[in-house]
Amino acid sequence: MADVARCPDCDVPLEEADLFTGQGEFRVRSETESDDVLAAVGVTKALDVTPRRCPDCGLVRLYAAE
Repeated sequence: MADVARCPDCDVPLEEADLFTGQGEFRVRSETESDDVLAAVGVTKALDVTPRRCPDCGLVRLYAAE
């Protein structure tokens, strides 16, 4: 993330946070395929996420890294 993410409610910078799943890393699946060969067999790519938390209101947002 090049720019500092800000809370849409409080307009303060979001701080880094940890995300615990109990099963290892938390990822999201992108429906946009990155490779034509993989897309032909229905494989999508998994994206790592970076959690950010508002120190004022507690809002948590997940940002997917490409």
